[in-house]
Amino acid sequence: MKEPIYMVDASAPFFVRHKRRKDANSHNSINWSKAPTHELTRDGKVKKKTHKKIREGFELYVKRLSRLGYNAVSIDELAYLLWPTGDCQGLPVQKWVKKYRKHYRRLLEISVDHGMTPYLTSDVWYAIHTPAGMSRKALFDHMARSMDALLEDFPELGGIILRIGESDGVDVISPFRSQLLLKRPAHLRQCLQALLPVFERHSRMLIFRTWTLGAGKIGDLLWNRSTLNSSLPEECLKSESFLLSYKFSQSDFTRYQPLNPFALNSPAPYILELQTRREYEGFGEFPCFVGFDYATYARQLRQNRMLRGIHVWCQTGGWSRFRNFSFLKRRSYFNELNTAVTLELFKNQGNVDRALEKSGFKGQDLSRMKRFLELSDDLIKQVLYIPSFAARTLFINRSRIPPLVHILWDRITVTSLIAFMIQVYSRDVPSDLKKSDAAMAGLPEMRKLARKLNIDYDIDFHEGTMELMQLSQRALISPDHASGKALADYFQNYRMNYPGTYELKLQIETSPGIIRKPILGSVLRLFIRDQPKYRFFDKVLFGLSGPFIVYVLLPVLRRYLPGTLDQQAMPLAELIR
Repeated sequence: MKEPIYMVDASAPFFVRHKRRKDANSHNSINWSKAPTHELTRDGKVKKKTHKKIREGFELYVKRLSRLGYNAVSIDELAYLLWPTGDCQGLPVQKWVKKYRKHYRRLLEISVDHGMTPYLTSDVWYAIHTPAGMSRKALFDHMARSMDALLEDFPELGGIILRIGESDGVDVISPFRSQLLLKRPAHLRQCLQALLPVFERHSRMLIFRTWTLGAGKIGDLLWNRSTLNSSLPEECLKSESFLLSYKFSQSDFTRYQPLNPFALNSPAPYILELQTRREYEGFGEFPCFVGFDYATYARQLRQNRMLRGIHVWCQTGGWSRFRNFSFLKRRSYFNELNTAVTLELFKNQGNVDRALEKSGFKGQDLSRMKRFLELSDDLIKQVLYIPSFAARTLFINRSRIPPLVHILWDRITVTSLIAFMIQVYSRDVPSDLKKSDAAMAGLPEMRKLARKLNIDYDIDFHEGTMELMQLSQRALISPDHASGKALADYFQNYRMNYPGTYELKLQIETSPGIIRKPILGSVLRLFIRDQPKYRFFDKVLFGLSGPFIVYVLLPVLRRYLPGTLDQQAMPLAELIR
């Protein structure tokens, strides 16, 4: 068997324009979902100085990750290395690509020099690489020819990682912006059939990510085995040049979820995706240990014959104002600890103590560190999340509702709609409150342990943020004037003490107007189901009633939802259709 793939993303070195906290844009959210290569062009030029900084940071980055034991690196992204064939909007894209190819080749060579096989990420597909008037089949053949030429030109590449279920956010302004192309299983099957022979001919790897956000008939690919089976051609299942790539759960990188069932019974060899800079749990600005959960997954996969490796996202994911950079300047201790421990867990079959020892903790320090991490893990699970709600398995149309609904990146949303939803689906609110109080009681012990272990982080910010999270939790569980006022008063001081961190949308209404409990309860139960299996009327509800939901119901409810959804990520309406 080939050596396992231990891959890590390499987006951090590309954020050269975002490294100063106190610059003019320090309070603006950064799109961490992929490397900001599109932003590196200034005045119509790709500047040498910028790429020199990227190259220097990249070399330091891969050197550090290679020393940890990683042997592969994913680099964003394919679009910048393909010659344009679509409308360039009068821009000198051909010239840009020529320079990108030169600079990226240096990065690929650096990767290989440090024993790390480089892979390119790619969305499917880009308008700038789409000739006008092509049929779908002709476009798939064109994609195959483009990738064939690229693999010929860049022998350093180990392969390409395809993402088909999500496109660039609406905040991305670039001629290289991606768009959703594949909406049906048949489209995906045709696409893979066109691409696979190219990778087999070059003896490279085509890695297909099953991550989707719910758009189109293929939107449930993340969890629906029927959709997965109908999307994969037989040729892929038998090919040594094809790998599936699963997130560790059937939702995004969040807690309270069992291991993705696809990983336990995969139709083809795969790699498992894990995130160590947790985008919904602080971005590494405070303790957020993933080792206990990942150890459980590693033990479950101990004898799994289809697992070929892991892909660790240690910088990529989400939108936020938090500006830490894994393994570079302004580092996050907790992101880097997570990244080191995660690798060791999948090498040693899930032994947390051994993984921490490999990170330098021995004897009494090992006991102290493990206790510190247990307390921090408890805070994440009992205070950021609402346990009895998070433990529910809920679906809306083709998407699983995440266990964490009121925290989206660095935005906390406390509104009547979300509060009512949590009340309807939480099974044991009194127990949730007790668990939250018990977890908060561990903060003084964490402070003492951090000093003994000499862990350098902002303890006051951590404690203040946990207090904010608990008040938000209480306002959602008991949405009345008193809980809302307590949260509003606290946040006013929090924002003054910690500007540019978390934002709060607070909208608890004592007279909810259109959102009246009997009506809303019926609406929620109509749209939300508590099992993966579709109900007989779901297709009618979301199919025939799609325009009503998008143009009538969604605008009414939008003010109760996170305000950043349609300004940063894919438009919400796109995920409902």
